[in-house]
Amino acid sequence: MVSIIKSCTMYGMCAEITNVECDVSKGMPMLNIVGLPDAAVKESRERLRAAIKNSGLMFPMSKRITINLSPAGTKKEGTHLDLAMALGLLVSAEDIYNEKISELIVLGELSLNGRVNSAGRIASVLMALKKLNVRSVMIPKEDLKEAIIIEGIDIYPVKDLSEAYGFVSGTFHIDKVSGNRPEIISKEEVNMEDFSDVKGRTEAKRAVEICVSGFHNLLFTGPPGCGKSMIAKRIPTVMPEMGYEEMLEVMSIYSVSNAATYSEDCRYRRPFRTPATNISHSAMIGGGSGIPKPGEISLAHNGILFLDEMPEFRRDVLEALRQPLEDEKVSISRSSWKITYPCKFIMIGARNPCPCGYLNDPMHRCSCTSMQIKRYNDRLSGPIMDRFDIFVDMAPENDWEKTSVFDKEMVGRDSAGMRKNIDFAVNIQSERYKKENFKYNSQLKGRALKKYCYLDGESMEMYDMGCAALKVSKRGADKVLRVARTIADLEGEESIKGVHLAEAFQFRRRDEAGI
Repeated sequence: MVSIIKSCTMYGMCAEITNVECDVSKGMPMLNIVGLPDAAVKESRERLRAAIKNSGLMFPMSKRITINLSPAGTKKEGTHLDLAMALGLLVSAEDIYNEKISELIVLGELSLNGRVNSAGRIASVLMALKKLNVRSVMIPKEDLKEAIIIEGIDIYPVKDLSEAYGFVSGTFHIDKVSGNRPEIISKEEVNMEDFSDVKGRTEAKRAVEICVSGFHNLLFTGPPGCGKSMIAKRIPTVMPEMGYEEMLEVMSIYSVSNAATYSEDCRYRRPFRTPATNISHSAMIGGGSGIPKPGEISLAHNGILFLDEMPEFRRDVLEALRQPLEDEKVSISRSSWKITYPCKFIMIGARNPCPCGYLNDPMHRCSCTSMQIKRYNDRLSGPIMDRFDIFVDMAPENDWEKTSVFDKEMVGRDSAGMRKNIDFAVNIQSERYKKENFKYNSQLKGRALKKYCYLDGESMEMYDMGCAALKVSKRGADKVLRVARTIADLEGEESIKGVHLAEAFQFRRRDEAGI
């Protein structure tokens, strides 16, 4: 008898149903696995023998066993096929038929003692299977905590091969667990870092509010010690919580990458990635041997990618960010694979004005030549600079009285106060774009940009004059509109006014016009 147990194979964040076909017949005793298995799948032969024997089940020693992984033309990798192959072998040997397993997807790795170990990256697997309209899955019991948050799927958790086989043969009952959307529980967190620690820097804080509210990219320029990194590292404290769908996307990416998954306490906290300046191209964009894994830009999806000392990054690494920033996704092509990962993130950059960092600093003397300064600034190409929406030049702070801990002007400018303003603007955007396929002002393009960023005659005249004076590119001109839209949302205004455009222009690059 030929038995068929369904499992799946993952390709990036996409799944393909794999039919594990088993045939047990008379012939020379052997166990063959065909269908382009990788080394890990081939090694499962010995795991199957030991697991079945140590579970008290009968392994057909004197039979010729053939296991085919269909479709046979695509490569299969991973140890999560173990349980499906073991069940298929036993069902075929015992000539068992159970209608309830015909649509069941089986995942799990076998130990030699018959225990079913974690299938790995279970969140991404279930998310991909859900898109294929799969509604019932058998998984290892230790993966249940992560799997339970995927709503719309019935889960059958098993701890060992004996339970799984008992369920398939109808001799053991497993209570199904239905995945449900978890409640968002806002927890009071004691953060060691808070924007109340940043004294002064009103313009920088305002820029952060605009940046986070509309998901705009932000670049800080200033001498060492002026607070660029200090401010950037506090941005997570004002980020709005992720929604359910956003959280699932992030969990799925982390699951595919084999990185540490989010704990229950920080499940709705947005990612904050800070790659080192010596990061490689594949580590930033994604890649690696075998099926390409997500890079830093995908791990920062729905969150922040902070590039400190940005000119020190390799030129090819920075240039590779250009297309993903526009498309909000990255495609990694290999001879055998083409994998696409999402990468919608806020890029926060920080740089010094020159190699020594003290250009135009009244307290320190700059030791750089004009050629050194030019080479340093040229490390960030024009196209990369054009991807930033907001530019903040941070001069050294000299007036200690204004930045003292007793500065009354800064009351309410802590993380909680800033987040309240940001949540207000984000809620306005959620309501405005509820019928669109995007969520933030930074994603406005084409007709949507004209529709939601309409300017009256006086505002249009100011907009044209500002673009001409600053010599912004067409992409830069659109970014001014998007930033102005976010500023208007922060002020609770339905239409963009001249004061909003004026502030948006203030956050453009001064060197575009030679100012």
